[in-house]
Amino acid sequence: MLEAVGPDDFVTLTRCDQLVAAQLLCGRLDSEGIDCFIPDEHVANQTWHLSRAIGGIRVQVRQADLERAQQILADPAAGVASEGMSEPRPNGVHDQDDGTIGPGDRAAYRAMRVALVSLWLMGLIHPYSLALAARALRRTDLTAWGKRRAWIALVVSAFGCAWMGALIFKLATIR
Repeated sequence: MLEAVGPDDFVTLTRCDQLVAAQLLCGRLDSEGIDCFIPDEHVANQTWHLSRAIGGIRVQVRQADLERAQQILADPAAGVASEGMSEPRPNGVHDQDDGTIGPGDRAAYRAMRVALVSLWLMGLIHPYSLALAARALRRTDLTAWGKRRAWIALVVSAFGCAWMGALIFKLATIR
């Protein structure tokens, strides 16, 4: 059940691809007297390479200031609206590769990570990563980004399964 949002509650204004863009926007909003908050700042500082994996870095403002903040964000003179920002989208809606990660893309990325980790583990979990990749490719909510990762996972896993099969066959025929 959705709760009503009060005027003092923080809501997400936008998501940024980079922490610097979020901080610049926050500085601009602060200069206009709008309280803002970057809830993902510490995560983005420590794991900067995963900012897209968490869906971008959120910039939040109070509900009462949302309309004014949106006007500032849309103002080209603000200088930060055009770079590093992505428009919020409903969950599961991705018509272009805009840096947001939906459920299908997460599944594809997971399949690719499992396939690559399996290389380090001498192929022991390639059948599992092959199944993850095939399942991810069947999803309808994949973007081009997710499809690339799922295909990488499929190729790496298929190669790993073939390599493990050949190794097992070779070991079984040695007398």
